[in-house]
Amino acid sequence: MQARFLAALAALVVAMLLGTSGSAFGADGTRFVTRTTTSYLVVFKAGHSGAGVKAVRAAGGRVVRINKVGVGTVMSSRPLFERALRSSGAVAAIAHNARFFQKALKADPAPAGTHTATDEAAACASLYSVPLTTGPDPLGPCQWDMRIINASPAGSYAVDRGTGVKVGDLDTGIDLAHPDIAPNLDLAESCSFIYASTPTSDPSERVTPGDCSNKSAVQDLNGHGTHTAGTMAAPINALGIAGVAPSATIVALKGGTAEGYFFTQSVVDGLVYAGDHGLDIVNMSFFADPWLFNCRTDQDQRAIVSAISRAAAYAKQKGVVLVAAAGNEGIDLNHPVEDEISPDYPPDSAVTRPVNNSCVVLPQEIPGVVVVSATGAANLLAWYSTYGMIVDLAAPGGSRFQTPTPDTARGRVLAPYSSTASDLAAEAGLGRLVQDSTGAYWAWLNGTSMAAPHAAGVAALIRSNHPDLPVGAIVGLLRQAATKMPCSAALDPGVAFFGAPVQTCTGGLGGNSFFGSGLVNALGAATR
Repeated sequence: MQARFLAALAALVVAMLLGTSGSAFGADGTRFVTRTTTSYLVVFKAGHSGAGVKAVRAAGGRVVRINKVGVGTVMSSRPLFERALRSSGAVAAIAHNARFFQKALKADPAPAGTHTATDEAAACASLYSVPLTTGPDPLGPCQWDMRIINASPAGSYAVDRGTGVKVGDLDTGIDLAHPDIAPNLDLAESCSFIYASTPTSDPSERVTPGDCSNKSAVQDLNGHGTHTAGTMAAPINALGIAGVAPSATIVALKGGTAEGYFFTQSVVDGLVYAGDHGLDIVNMSFFADPWLFNCRTDQDQRAIVSAISRAAAYAKQKGVVLVAAAGNEGIDLNHPVEDEISPDYPPDSAVTRPVNNSCVVLPQEIPGVVVVSATGAANLLAWYSTYGMIVDLAAPGGSRFQTPTPDTARGRVLAPYSSTASDLAAEAGLGRLVQDSTGAYWAWLNGTSMAAPHAAGVAALIRSNHPDLPVGAIVGLLRQAATKMPCSAALDPGVAFFGAPVQTCTGGLGGNSFFGSGLVNALGAATR
């Protein structure tokens, strides 16, 4: 009887913690009814948070916290709470946060199909017709991306390596033990912004909001963050690859979950943290879930726009240069027509809807954010890359169709990968996973996610030379240093192969919808 009662009580506690509803029965048959507790993101009016807090309480809610840009987490079990708070007029906006639970991921052993670093370097040297000794580190022959932007021993590495600069990677975390990242990682400054209320989060990556003491929560269970961080600032250390700014300090800002989702609260908190901790650059290779396009005509989406915009403005005011990936939809972002993938959470809830310029992608369309499109080894816009006059710069993102001989793996970007990523076997099966004698992994990935950290790394070189310049001046020098690119007549063959949207370039040399001000140039930036 006691065991049954304890089991029922445990079920009740779990239901309350996870924000679910239902019932449990005690030993005497008594039914305990639980009420759904919902988490909300509330944007409080500037200077009037006191009135907003009172309105939350009056509507039946509880304020968990409010950060310094006025974005708060609120809990309520009242069915009409959202409507009541919105109609009060005491807050600027309100949107839903969600709750989710999943089993912990486990690291896989080295899967079949993984290439050795020695074999990979030889294959790259042959493919790209470069010496096996190319580059400062063993996988240098594979780094077509660094050679194209003049990040090399004879290029920017001989002038500036980003010493003294703190680059934040707002991503899925970092493999804390990766030998091609750990020497440059500032673990003390790194922090997870994944909470129990964050959809798709793994228990091991959750922290209490405002508490950065659990460093193991920063561990990358996805792989994406380890890759982008390594591209920015992998050290020159006789292992693997070298990043754009190989002497810069990496700060991991974990805003993406194990499944690769970046929800509003985590993005907001990561940006505010970056501003408070004096980071110089923050890379953002994502769009804020669950909406690709956030339309201001929708109340929830308008709240998301307000929250992330406030946080980004705060970070910029604190001197943070914000860099974002343009996106992988292959569309003209200045002329959006349709959104087919939103909302991407909960699963299977996406609807096809018309969109226009009143709908924005975040953080890409926040004023002052440096937007980066992707190119391949032939300097063509990658077939998947979103473009438009909103693009500030282009950088290597990879395309298997632009190698001297088309290569399904090695036309991508090679960078460190996490040993606890859930897709190691899949990457190895595709011939995209590399391992050296230390047991560490590197992977070939492509996307504007890979392009943005190249630009962030180049920005770090400028900041290293000019530590006191304001954000706008850093961005200005980044554009000036870029290699000017005209609209190209040819398209990446991947457009035809995949039947992707045909990309149309407008503008001229040094100012067009494909390449913005041009292809980032590490040597040009290092000598500015």
